Amino acid sequence: MPDDNKKGITVKIDAELHAQVREYIESHGMTMAEFITLACDDELHPKNQMKENQKMENMRTVAFQVPEDLFQRIKDYLQRNNMTQRQFLLGLIETELNREQTEREAVCEAQTEDQEPDEEVSASDRESEREGFVGECDDSEEAEEYDESEDEDEAQGPVLGM
Repeated sequence: MPDDNKKGITVKIDAELHAQVREYIESHGMTMAEFITLACDDELHPKNQMKENQKMENMRTVAFQVPEDLFQRIKDYLQRNNMTQRQFLLGLIETELNREQTEREAVCEAQTEDQEPDEEVSASDRESEREGFVGECDDSEEAEEYDESEDEDEAQGPVLGM
């Protein structure tokens, strides 16, 4: 690349950090310019790191449609926050799943603490029913396993038999 397409960056950093950078670039046969370019690219475009993580686990596709105005709002948000759609949606999903799991564990803990041996239907059981956590706190080994075919059935909508 010709030098007229490049700009200089001059910064002061801690001497210890500078020594670490110098050692790194020497051991990797890099120039300081190459190192700084890679560091800037990694910081500005974190999706490079996401690609490495993708190789470690199986991936599945989730696709859905949203109204045009919501799509534009999401696009604007992503641009303002320098994020990809994938990073944004995975963050939202993880946050909600963690929140719901914490809530479920709190309900189970409260149910365990409040439950008396002779009591058939406790207040915490009724609370669990209202919150949709029925059977969540049971310690039985007969826990239902997730069936991927359920996804396909749900996508087709309700099926009524006659």
